[in-house]
Amino acid sequence: MRFYIITMVAALLTGSLQAQDSTDLWSKAKANPNLGRQKYIELKLHTGSHLYNGDEMSKILEHGYESVEVRMGWMSTGKQEWQRALNCPSYGIGFYTGSIGDATVLGNPSGVYGFFYAPFARRKRHHFEAGLSLGLTYDLKGYNKDTNPLNDAISSKVDVYFNVNVSGIWRLSELFDLVYGLDLTHFSNGRTHTPNLGLNMPGVHAGLRVHYNTIRNIVQQQIDPTFVARIRPTYIDSPLSKVKHKQDWSIYGAFGVVQPDSRYGVDAFYGTASAVLDWSYLYSHVCSFGAGVDGFYDGSLGLVYAEKYGKVSTFDKMLLGAHIGHTLHLQRFDIVTQAGTYLWRRDSEKGDWFLRVALRYNVSRYGFLQIGLKTQNGAAADWIEWGGGGKL
Repeated sequence: MRFYIITMVAALLTGSLQAQDSTDLWSKAKANPNLGRQKYIELKLHTGSHLYNGDEMSKILEHGYESVEVRMGWMSTGKQEWQRALNCPSYGIGFYTGSIGDATVLGNPSGVYGFFYAPFARRKRHHFEAGLSLGLTYDLKGYNKDTNPLNDAISSKVDVYFNVNVSGIWRLSELFDLVYGLDLTHFSNGRTHTPNLGLNMPGVHAGLRVHYNTIRNIVQQQIDPTFVARIRPTYIDSPLSKVKHKQDWSIYGAFGVVQPDSRYGVDAFYGTASAVLDWSYLYSHVCSFGAGVDGFYDGSLGLVYAEKYGKVSTFDKMLLGAHIGHTLHLQRFDIVTQAGTYLWRRDSEKGDWFLRVALRYNVSRYGFLQIGLKTQNGAAADWIEWGGGGKL
């Protein structure tokens, strides 16, 4: 009998302690103004025109485009220093679908992508955001010399989706925001198939953003019916630490695959390669500027020069360049933008200058993976670079 009484008392004491621990934990948890995960769903309508430098589709594209986007975003609070340095950005995933012209020639494209918004000029009920999106678009109808000869802009069913925008965000209530702004959307396959003039679509957009917190209903139904979790973050405005300026040297190597211009009538694929030695200087918590030298190899130049000059060497397919650049650091991810010119080449076939836009993932402190687009003379895609490198 005594054994049973002791056992019962021990059980009651244990339950009391557990209840006390749970109560203390909940008291501490609900003191956090950003309890849960503040998110939003954004619906945007787009309309605009085409920047097209070809001839075949001028009439097809003259009526512009319309599209719809749905985005789900995660809001940062400023808990980490890089978030405060960028004024508490948001990021997420999105889905795109639209009509970009005659569907019998261009198809009915849809796409999926990741996006990043950096706020600026923040006020109590209004602010602006600079946005960048990168992903894939599909269900395109590509060029075919027999069945679709007019489409000289795209030649593959799947292309890279790229979008930049500037938006105004007007807070209507605790739940809703009105979104409006300007944007530019680009489709390109990076010359993996030709012809590939690409599609550049400047336009305007407007939409609605709905905020929510994933734990709000769960807490009220299962833990504390009197507690209402915030659906918008309370931003942490702790001062930034002193910038630790530093210099880095990096070596980057990449490969790619291209098709020559369709006027040569060759469906073969050729290899490309890039080798880059880069110096960078961290001048703020999240930004670096730098410069470097580039070595390029484009196997498709052999076909070009064979027709132009009759005789081709391996060195004719190589180019030497130099660039200046800027990098935005977002935890393990870097957004790299560079502009360069050629120091040595056989002739001006590749133009006089190039751009590189790339996304880098830092696997470790000393190594990274990178995918980027190299262009020629500005917006014309040259090839997609798949590669990686290391920091010295």
